[in-house]
Amino acid sequence: MSIKKLLQSFKFAGEGLVMIFKREQNFKIETIIGAVVLILMFLLKTTTFDTIILLMLIASVLTMEILNTVLEHMLDLESKRKNKKFKFLKDVMAGAVLINALTALIIGLIIFIPYFFE
Repeated sequence: MSIKKLLQSFKFAGEGLVMIFKREQNFKIETIIGAVVLILMFLLKTTTFDTIILLMLIASVLTMEILNTVLEHMLDLESKRKNKKFKFLKDVMAGAVLINALTALIIGLIIFIPYFFE
């Protein structure tokens, strides 16, 4: 294993994250919401368990958005002609992201609401 190759792979990954943040509105919004959640975790001094759950939710939503973006761009490369199957795939993946984000929101509210009433 080469340290140089490992560092290079981290560099490429960082560049990918910067690109998606600059180009994708939903990723930007979800990143900002994630940052707000991190600030709330710090201010409210969430338990270790709650912190782990919230971090996993942030990672899950951002990862799903990245996968959705990758799928959309891959299908766009192939969809010079209108293809109803491509639209179906894009819509289904967007639905998966929506389910993931809404579930994260609900779990986040379940975790945070009691902290505001303590």
